[in-house]
Amino acid sequence: MNKLPLILAFLAALTLTACAGLGGGSSGDTSAGTSLGDNARRGPQVSDSEITSSIKNAFQQDDLLSNASITVTSDQGIVSMSGRLTARAANRAMSLARAAPGVRRVLWSSIDYIPE
Repeated sequence: MNKLPLILAFLAALTLTACAGLGGGSSGDTSAGTSLGDNARRGPQVSDSEITSSIKNAFQQDDLLSNASITVTSDQGIVSMSGRLTARAANRAMSLARAAPGVRRVLWSSIDYIPE
């Protein structure tokens, strides 16, 4: 009795099982390999004007930054700031801006450091 066809059938079944286990399911199967889009990972969308207002409000509430002249803009959650302030105030501004809802990134477009 020739066992070659039996061995080939066994190897074919093993190969199909391994492929299915690695996510080789049908194209209609969305349970495996589904990833969240950027919007789902970030939570609710916040407009750029809301981001800017939130950051400016946080600056006004902060003793160190309430009198600082810091320009804040936001574009798709990327915040740009510029101003003339101390290094300590710049660090605080960066920290508060990063904590605002909807912010993806914060950078200084221009900063003039003044002595403390």
